[in-house]
Amino acid sequence: MRKAIVFLFLIIAVAVQAKRKPSIKKADKYFAEATYVKAKDEYTRLLRGRRTPTYIYQQLALCYDQLGLTVQAAQYYAKALEQDPALDVAFYYRLAYNLTQNGRYEAAEAAMRKFAKGAAEDARALYFLQHAKDYPSPGQHSSIYFVEESGINEPIYANHSLSWSTTDTLLFVSNRSKYKQKWIRRLFEVREKGTTFPNTGIYQTTIRSKDEPLYEHSLLRGRINRRFMDGQAVMHPSNKLIYFASESYRHRKFRKHKEVKKRQGMMSLFWAERKGKKWRKIKVLPFVQEGYTYVNPFVTAQGDYLYFASNQPGSHGGLDLWRVPILEEGKAFGEVENLGDRINTGYDEDYPFISADKMLYFTSDRWGGYGGLDIYSLNLNDPQAQPQNLGEGINTPKDDFNLVYNSEREYGFLSTNRIERQDIYRVKPLCATPVRGVVHDGETRETLAGVQLVFVDLSRQVLAEVKTDRRGEFTVELPCDKAYVVKIEKEGYFYKEEEGRSQKQIGDPQTIMLKKQVQPQIQDNKIVLNDIPFAFDQATITTVGQRELDRLVQFMREHHTMRISIVAHTDQVGKERYNKKLSKARADATAQYLVDQGIQPERIESKGVGSSEPKVACKPCSEVEHQQNRRSEFIILQR
Repeated sequence: MRKAIVFLFLIIAVAVQAKRKPSIKKADKYFAEATYVKAKDEYTRLLRGRRTPTYIYQQLALCYDQLGLTVQAAQYYAKALEQDPALDVAFYYRLAYNLTQNGRYEAAEAAMRKFAKGAAEDARALYFLQHAKDYPSPGQHSSIYFVEESGINEPIYANHSLSWSTTDTLLFVSNRSKYKQKWIRRLFEVREKGTTFPNTGIYQTTIRSKDEPLYEHSLLRGRINRRFMDGQAVMHPSNKLIYFASESYRHRKFRKHKEVKKRQGMMSLFWAERKGKKWRKIKVLPFVQEGYTYVNPFVTAQGDYLYFASNQPGSHGGLDLWRVPILEEGKAFGEVENLGDRINTGYDEDYPFISADKMLYFTSDRWGGYGGLDIYSLNLNDPQAQPQNLGEGINTPKDDFNLVYNSEREYGFLSTNRIERQDIYRVKPLCATPVRGVVHDGETRETLAGVQLVFVDLSRQVLAEVKTDRRGEFTVELPCDKAYVVKIEKEGYFYKEEEGRSQKQIGDPQTIMLKKQVQPQIQDNKIVLNDIPFAFDQATITTVGQRELDRLVQFMREHHTMRISIVAHTDQVGKERYNKKLSKARADATAQYLVDQGIQPERIESKGVGSSEPKVACKPCSEVEHQQNRRSEFIILQR
């Protein structure tokens, strides 16, 4: 009865809400609170009521712009300006900005000309008039980098703002939950204003190799990640101090400022000291001025300069790049210096990073890019050099920003929202090298035509696909120095996977041998199959294991009265109790695979015996002997 009453109450509440008339006052309240999704919905309801004043178009454009929905933002900016061409010229600028993010450069140029006409003294307008035709044409700047998934990203969450902590440690910012394993703390987690996401925190991850995805990461501990929105962080070379961006509201003395009080994204720079494994004693940096934005710090490898972006007095227009000398082991600073008009324009320049070979990478939304934020480089070794757009691949019509690059190891990482969310990708120099080979029958040594080969990287993204020609040969182009797995498949032969790595130079041809499939044999009342491999410490059936078990499925279909017992064994590494549990899980996974293929459950038994019944008695054991002991046996209970 109680459930019925609650359900009825909910129906009534929904009906009342549906009948509520849209309110421009409520929409404006949502907008002022920066809850742009609710504001957008309320303004849209006002439009549906056949009320289409210019003001509502303006507000919808601003809401969509804040939400990063560039197509809709451009649409409503255009509608607002069509109804009232005398609107503030800033609307023409935002229209152009959103048009470039959709690749509509000519339409964006037309909007920028109207902006420049109405804002002749604006530094952005002056820059535009000098570079009006500089927007890219297809293929104009071919990519020199290869971009791939990093492993850091999680669906729906934002991941961005990178810096190196050490050579093998990367810091990044994310708004994923900080308390995955503690649901009660997650329930009361501080949320970003106007969204359902947690506030951003600073994480670190370890880089194990040039290719391995970065799946493991941890939240920095201490007062640094608490109830405030935190931004990019960077370590002092001593590893005793960390500089990071955070809400200006974090600093008590700034809270009286009218803009800081709104808590709508104004950031300042802070430092924290390491005490054991935690970061404590947070202080605002002494040169930070109240009411201005300071973001995205970077510290040189020698620890002599701190670079950052700010709109403090002396800036050319929006955010500029600045630097300040670091003194007294990181706790004192010299005079702040603007990097000058070789780098800074009236647009936003942001995310400074200097590699070991003295290349300055930075982000700018200046006119002439691919749209939104683009990444530029400047050779600091050459006093005459000018910033260069890094071109396609790195830059897209969306926002691409914050490139950190290890020039000695030839790889880096990039933040971008190219798929409509802020993600982190790995970046390598674009280099292709041919990988050649030939496939043979393992018994007759004859070459095999029509063999399917699929090359994938360590995160299982497909790099290339090819079939052998009539001579059994194949050639594919792969990125240089790339670890890969090649999946080899031909009807009538056993499926096979082999690991490899492409070279910078053309290597020797690979020779691949395939075995013909034969009917499983029965020996000593056991069905004899090839190994059923499992990943280390895992109980998931691999692709190779599936192909082998498919032979068993066919065999059991032909012998429809046969019953079997699956007995899984492990090697002698580790504790026996754990090994028995792991082997039982593997036996159960094998049995479940057979059931999923249509074999009746009553025809299958499974058990795990761990390392108690080794095939090879050894102590210590070689890797070959360990491999022999890691096995699954298929014992016939009934024929």
